Amino acid sequence: MNTLPLEGRLAMVTGGCRNFGAEIAHALREAGARVIITSRHYETAAEAALDKYIPMELDLNSEDSVVALFERVKKEYRRLDILVNNAGGHSRSACGYLEKESLAGWNDFISANLTGTFLMIREYAKLMMNQGPGSIINIASMAGLVGRDRKIYQPDMTPNPIAYSSAKAGVIGLTTDCAAYLGPYGIRVNAISPGGFERNQPEHFIRDYAELTMLKKMGQPGELGGVVVFLASDASNYITGHNLVVDGGFTRYK
Repeated sequence: MNTLPLEGRLAMVTGGCRNFGAEIAHALREAGARVIITSRHYETAAEAALDKYIPMELDLNSEDSVVALFERVKKEYRRLDILVNNAGGHSRSACGYLEKESLAGWNDFISANLTGTFLMIREYAKLMMNQGPGSIINIASMAGLVGRDRKIYQPDMTPNPIAYSSAKAGVIGLTTDCAAYLGPYGIRVNAISPGGFERNQPEHFIRDYAELTMLKKMGQPGELGGVVVFLASDASNYITGHNLVVDGGFTRYK
C-alpha cells in the first residue's frame, strides 16, 4: 500500500470541473497530489477549484492554448508528474446518425477527442522527456472497442455519433505507440476505457444497459477515480501501453 500515495506530485486533469474529471481530480487529491484542473473558460475552472485545486484555462481545439498551458506549467512548476487527458468534447453539428452526419460534426469530435489528446501528450513530452519519470493516463471509452446495439437507445435518446467511437479508438492507438516512444524516458502511457456510467439517463436505458453487463449494473460515482490513482502511482510502475477497461464486463459478456 506504500506505493499508492502521491504526496509531492503534481497532477493535471483536463476537464476536471465535472463528471469523470471532477471524480478523478478528487481521487488524486485524496491520494496526496496537488492537482491542476482545466476548463475552456478560466472562470469555470476557478469556480470549481475553490481552495482545493489549481485552475487553468485550456481549449483543446487550439494548439496555441495547449502550448500556452504547458509554458505556464514549465514556468511556475518546472515539471508535471501526472497528466490525465480526460476532457473531450461534443458537437452541435454531430447528429448520431451515420447517413445524416456532417463533415463538420466529424471534424469537431476528432479535434476535441483525438487531436487535443495528441497535442497534450506532445507538449508533456517536451516538458518531461529529460526529467522523467511521469505518467500519462488517457480517458478513452469502450466505444472505441466495440460497436453499439442501438436498439437500447429509444426515441428519447441519441447515441454518440460514430465520430466519437472513431476518436476514442484513435486514443487507444495513440496510447500504445506513445508508450513505446516515451518508455525509454521513464514515462508511462496508459488508457482507461470506461463503460456506461449512470448520469441521470432514463430509467429504461439504465435497466436495459445493466442487463448487458456481467455485474448487472451501470457504473456508479466513485468507481473510476481509484483506477486513475492506481495508474498514476508507483503501484503500476511496470504497466505501460495498456488499456484498462472499466465496464462491469460489458465488452466481455455474451
